[in-house]
Amino acid sequence: MNHPITSVLTTELETFEPTPEEMEKRIARFKDLKPTKRNYNESNVGIPGEAYAKLAADCVYKLMSPPGNKRAAAIPAISGNPGVEVSILDNPPGHGPRMHAHMKTIESFLCLTGKYRVSWGSGGKYHVDLEPFDFIALPARVFREVTNISDSRALIVAIVQGSIEDTFNDVLYDPVLGEKVRAEYGDEVYDNFKNIGITFGSVWKGNA
Repeated sequence: MNHPITSVLTTELETFEPTPEEMEKRIARFKDLKPTKRNYNESNVGIPGEAYAKLAADCVYKLMSPPGNKRAAAIPAISGNPGVEVSILDNPPGHGPRMHAHMKTIESFLCLTGKYRVSWGSGGKYHVDLEPFDFIALPARVFREVTNISDSRALIVAIVQGSIEDTFNDVLYDPVLGEKVRAEYGDEVYDNFKNIGITFGSVWKGNA
């Protein structure tokens, strides 16, 4: 009888050679990407793009997302493996993702250009500044905000890792932001954020 470890180590896998056409489907060309807020409109998820942009980065370019995620409106350039999302965020000075927490997934950031401030904790009382190619991996269940503190537009990569059930489905925003959304766009838009895995509050109630 084979030892289970030996059996795993002797598993045979074959390599393969994708054609250039097949490989092209796995390439994200930045010049061809469109900001995801253009895809959020009342005809698909019930959230105007302007409402989404008040919470997220000014421009979110989805490089890769898993199939079957809750944010179908955020069409990625590459449909990748379950549990990993990669995006480029483009923000003018003073802008970026507002105070939010990923309750089960790990969110990481890699600064590409300019300078970004990552704040966390109650009211953002702690912060660290990232310069080009600095990287931070934030724990789950921590409120965080990411702001471009440069004098011009700047880019930062966002990576989210977790199970397919959790990715895109575990984001909790500051309740103060939720009330601003409700006041400006009404109860229906406020409730429709659940369609893309976003809720507002200080306690997450799970995926139900």
